[in-house]
Amino acid sequence: MRRDLLVAVLCILALLVVSVLSAHKETVPTDATRSSTDYSFGGYRGYYELLAREGVHVERFRSSHDALDTYTDTLVTAFPEGIFGINWSDAEHAALLAWVRNGGRLIDIGPTPRTASVNPKTETVLGEKTRGSSGPLRGTWASLVRTLPDRGTERIVVRRGAHADTLLADRAGILVAHYRLGRGDVIALSSASWFENRNLGRGDIARLAYLAGQPHRRGGSVAFDEAIRGDVVGKPWYLALDVPERLGLALLALAGLAWLAYGFLPLGPPVRLRPPREPSSREFLDAVAALYARAHARDHARDALLADARRSLERAPQTSESRLLQAQASIVANRPVPNDGALVGIAVLARTAREEIIRAGRNAAPNRRRTPARRAGGSYRWG
Repeated sequence: MRRDLLVAVLCILALLVVSVLSAHKETVPTDATRSSTDYSFGGYRGYYELLAREGVHVERFRSSHDALDTYTDTLVTAFPEGIFGINWSDAEHAALLAWVRNGGRLIDIGPTPRTASVNPKTETVLGEKTRGSSGPLRGTWASLVRTLPDRGTERIVVRRGAHADTLLADRAGILVAHYRLGRGDVIALSSASWFENRNLGRGDIARLAYLAGQPHRRGGSVAFDEAIRGDVVGKPWYLALDVPERLGLALLALAGLAWLAYGFLPLGPPVRLRPPREPSSREFLDAVAALYARAHARDHARDALLADARRSLERAPQTSESRLLQAQASIVANRPVPNDGALVGIAVLARTAREEIIRAGRNAAPNRRRTPARRAGGSYRWG
């Protein structure tokens, strides 16, 4: 007993040692994720909670950018830095710009990674490196945002020939700009570090975050773009089908529901598996007669009887009685058989034709002839 107890204790200690040695230690991020789900110093969870507290309908966007629709009014895009992966390509960039041109609003925070097909000469605003400045702010929002610490060295440059409204700027250049793109618009901010959790409470950055995060339409939703960090939820299977395939699938589903409804809901009187009583002999005979009537049994019997009568009359001598019977058979052959009495009459006609043959055979006189050789034992034959 003591030996078993000692073995059990040793096994438990071995399991504890293995669990401690194999425990995975969470790595503390050293770079800013700018994710709306990140509570650490470089996350945007504070920005997400700020807009929600101020009554803005916020959500997270976790699909490919070609899935953007009119339900998403405003999209907040801030790319991570450092080791964090980026899900960004020419197709994603083109889909995002197409959504903006169709009436969406993009909050473009910080620099955007370049893709192969992007031509800087066609973009409305560009980013450039400067020495930075800490001087007074100017622009449309300067009366609301007066203190903006740690502005960084990135500034926004408007391409020649394009038009953009300056919302915030200093001596080094534009910090926040607004410009139209098709039916939608873009609010570009030069630095993505302002709205991180560690900086959101400094100066008037929270006020700037609220001003920039307003939806395009009143009551619209503001979505934080999590897809650029690779947090993409796969498309539903039905979105991979085209319109004709969806229509066919809907018709099949409707047919299945109709079949189920037909099974649950009675559409007529119930059919009993067993009759309430045994049928009488008369009812049985009536049912058999009706069955024969459906199968046209009388017509088949008539045809058989008339065929037999014709064969008999063809072999009978051509007398007035046989000719009369032939005429009657021709008349009956073109008439339906309404009941069993008419069928009995046809049977009588066939029997009479057969009796006519028998009667004619009996009344014929035999003609005895001798053989040419007049041999003894010559046979007779009927003439």
